[in-house]
Amino acid sequence: MVFTLALVLLASLLAITIIVFTTSLFIAGWTIYTLVKTKVPFAKTPEENISKIFKEIKLPPNSLIYDLGCGDGRILFYAEKLGYRAVGYELSLYPYLKCWLKKILKKSSIRIINKNFYQANFSDADAIFLFLVAGVMGKIGKKLKNDLKPGTKIISYGFTLPGWPITKILDTSPSKTYFYKT
Repeated sequence: MVFTLALVLLASLLAITIIVFTTSLFIAGWTIYTLVKTKVPFAKTPEENISKIFKEIKLPPNSLIYDLGCGDGRILFYAEKLGYRAVGYELSLYPYLKCWLKKILKKSSIRIINKNFYQANFSDADAIFLFLVAGVMGKIGKKLKNDLKPGTKIISYGFTLPGWPITKILDTSPSKTYFYKT
């Protein structure tokens, strides 16, 4: 009886280990695939810079903010805390799942979408937040010129939008934050 119970426990532990390992392998593979496809790594905006950035945005309550490549959702959750509606796009599976889990645990009303944001329409945006890489900024700049209504604010952490006039530069060490307006 004891031997049978030990065998069942060992088999269960082995099955759980295999499931966790396989899931981890899948998530890692998907994350690498996404990195190769988008050429944008998962990088976090430092927490101490988020409050500095939001002090400069100055939007009315209930404004709609999109975070393109939202990672773990820290911009979204901060925006929600300030009374904004927040929607994030994240293609990489690991940060998407991390954000989704945080959303559930916080009982948050943010929206997180696991989809390529180039396929989305942002005409209802009041503000767009970007933390991408230089290589994609030209392409996203063209998309935003086509999508956004006049007066929409664009905040880019770390990289400029080619061809867009900068309205403000904020020193948010280790990077600068660039502000634009359509």
